[in-house]
Amino acid sequence: MTDPTQMSPQELYRQWRSGDANAGQAMAQRFSDWYYSLVSVRLGDVKGRAPLQKACLRFQQGITAVNSPGELVDWAHALVSEEMKAAGERVDGGDFPNQLTGGKSPAELIRLAAKTLSPEDVALLAATFDPRVNSSTLSAQAEARGGMPLAILKARYALKHALREQAGVPLQEVPGSPNLDYAPLPLYEAGRMAGSREESTFEKWVLSNMTICRDVAEFGTFTLALRGGALRSAAQPAEPPRPPEPRVTPSEPRVEPRGPGPEEEPPAPSGPPSRSGLSLVMVAGVAGALVAAAVLAVVLYFLLK
Repeated sequence: MTDPTQMSPQELYRQWRSGDANAGQAMAQRFSDWYYSLVSVRLGDVKGRAPLQKACLRFQQGITAVNSPGELVDWAHALVSEEMKAAGERVDGGDFPNQLTGGKSPAELIRLAAKTLSPEDVALLAATFDPRVNSSTLSAQAEARGGMPLAILKARYALKHALREQAGVPLQEVPGSPNLDYAPLPLYEAGRMAGSREESTFEKWVLSNMTICRDVAEFGTFTLALRGGALRSAAQPAEPPRPPEPRVTPSEPRVEPRGPGPEEEPPAPSGPPSRSGLSLVMVAGVAGALVAAAVLAVVLYFLLK
């Protein structure tokens, strides 16, 4: 039998329908991992727990009624979409430590890792995840770094690499060079896609590629921290203080001296004060861990026994 991890969801479905219990178990694991990735990036660990469990339960209860492989992905996506929508669909952001971060603040880890990035990459990421920055401004900013959306993807992976190497976060999906097919990924994470239809298409595509599925899932808590403003100050640099106006001292009408003598030198204007940077804001968070939906795989396995 072909390695189940290399099979498409539709192929796993066909094998399961033909009586292959291992294919059924692999299919259940595939969909639960996919649900986890979508919920983690949209809702986060805490708010996403209940929608994840409900979607997995509905999948387990309804999979036997799906009659065609062609219906599978749309049906499964509708389940998780409905549960996420009921829970708020997408949170603005937050700082949620979890097991991957070692209980540390994701926002703080991002700021630590960002110290090794170029200022341009930091500013580009900050602008991408800041809803106040419009698309035309973001596009112009990305143009100098290679264009939209590839420049943002490169900056995202530079941050992931720094999180692993500088902050000690055990991230697994950190490619040496970004895959061009993944270019829309940070736009999806930032909520910058052109409407719900485009988001839905992208989410269904994630199911077909477990590498990007794992990438989205492991970066979920950092996505929320970025949306919450972990690097926002980089997109809003502080304006340097204006130098004071030269002091003007009223003087008496000048009287020409009767004899030669030195004229007084005018006082030199004081120089501008030193510039001060805008301090970064630490976002407080609460710990949370998203419960894995292993029950889905187990139940599907026993359906075939």
